[in-house]
Parts: sequence; structure tokens; C-alpha cells
Amino acid sequence: MRYLSAHAQHIGSRRYQQDSFGFADPGDGDFLAHGGFLAVLCDGMGGMEHGDVASETAVRAMLDAYARKTPAESIPAALERSAREANQRVIQAALKLGLREGVGTTLVASVTHGQSLYFISVGDSAVYHVHAGEARMLNRPHVFANLLDEASAMGKISSLDAERHPEREALTSYIGIRVLEEIDYNTEAWPLAEGDAILLASDGMFKTLDAGEITLCLTGHPESWPRALVERTLARKSPGQDNVTVVSIAPASAALGEWAPRTEESPHPGDAPATPAPRNWLVAGMFLLLVAIGVGGYWYFSGN
Repeated sequence: MRYLSAHAQHIGSRRYQQDSFGFADPGDGDFLAHGGFLAVLCDGMGGMEHGDVASETAVRAMLDAYARKTPAESIPAALERSAREANQRVIQAALKLGLREGVGTTLVASVTHGQSLYFISVGDSAVYHVHAGEARMLNRPHVFANLLDEASAMGKISSLDAERHPEREALTSYIGIRVLEEIDYNTEAWPLAEGDAILLASDGMFKTLDAGEITLCLTGHPESWPRALVERTLARKSPGQDNVTVVSIAPASAALGEWAPRTEESPHPGDAPATPAPRNWLVAGMFLLLVAIGVGGYWYFSGN
């Protein structure tokens, strides 16, 4: 199967671009047969030094590690192994730079394998499944808000205190952490219907746009979505706009024009086929019949 990918990126109002992304080789048919098509997006942590080094290192490490997957290794196992290797490579990069506080980056990656999706996530970047024009975030961001909301639900703190906590958006897991425990990934294949697509996005996009604004950008071919989403993000002119990066991936046939989004009115696989529309020759035949009746009527009445 062929996979179509696209991306768009902007520095926002920041001084440095700390987002990085990458793709596996889409032309390696032997690897695609068992490993699928890998896409990776990392968002270097702005509160740490050299976030760009962290994100670039993590992307490269993830691609290199996953490329060593064998047919015997499952996709989820290969994704987890690769993420842990990326974590170690980022830690090593920090040591080489002599950074006391280390460096860090978020990581999201997707593997599209036939009509199945696998993903892995560390941090607060996002992976979306786009179905019937709606984008659904599949991963859970690793932020302190999760712990605050749990404490609120148990009555340990008020909901207002949880909502207003200054560290609510602080990361609780990231690539570059000494002990990587919090990882989000699926072990069972996530099914993709005909016309579905995948989006990877840094938080500069989805923390600026609401769900409705994101949906408005998901028209046309998925290759146009990243640019539309980035442009809409920048149009908001949010103060201190973070770096924004969006990647799209869509399974496709050999011809670009054959891709079409499935809508709720479109038949699902296995549904009974819709009744075919009348053929052109039938319409033409009816037209000729009406003409013949009209001509015949003219001669009949003119003869009387």
C-alpha cells in the first residue's frame, strides 16, 4: 500500500524552531509489509536549553531504531523499544553538551500499516484519527493536570484550585527524562476506514485552535490539511505563539485523485451497494421519446 504524507511548520513568535519531524522510507516495500509507514513529530521543551537538539536527536533516533524492526517483532513492541532508545540518545546528547538540567522533548509517532494504525506518545504533542471529517485525539497528554484532576475528583483539592494551578500544563513525562515510565501506546490495531487519515501536531496548534476550528481545516485532500491548520493557527495572532508543526498521513492508492474522504452518508465496508444512478443513455432515451411525442402531437393537431 502507498502512503501519502504532508507537513507544514512555522516558528510562531518564538526565537527558535524547536519542533522536528521525520518519515520512514515510503518506497521500501519489503519493510512496509511488516513495519508499516512511520511518521514522527517531536516538540523540544522551551523551558530547557537546546530544545532543538533534543527534538532533532529524538526524531533521528526513533527513525533509526524503528528501521531495525524485524518481521518477528510486533509494531507496538518496536515502537516502545524505539522510544526508549530515543530517550537514551537524548540523555547522551545532554551529557555531551555538559547541560546540568538535561534536555527534553515530547514525542508522538504513528505507524500506518494497511488499514490499521499504531501510535506512541510521550509528553503533550498529539496524534489524531480523522474520520468522516472529525478529528479525535487518541493519546492522553502527560501533564500535571491529570494528577490535579484526580486529586479534585477524590476531594483532596477543589476543582477551582485544580483548574487554576500554575503548574497545570507542566509535563510529567518526556523524552530525555532519567526514568521513562509514562508512555501511551496501543497494543491492538486501531482500525482505519476508507478515507480516514492521521494527524500529528505539536501543542502550538491544538492549544491555539478549538475543535471546531480544527474541523474547518479538514476539507479536501489530507495533503492540504497541515498548511491550512498552520495558517489558521497563525491567523489567531495569539501573543507568544509557540512553534507549530502539523503532519498528515493517509493510506492511498497509486493515483492521488483516487483518495476521497468518507462521510457518514458513504457506505461502510460490507454495506449493501447503493442503487446506481440512471445511465446517460437512459436520460437521452427519455428525452428523444418526449421529442417524438411532441412532434407527433404537432402533426396530429395540425392535420385536424
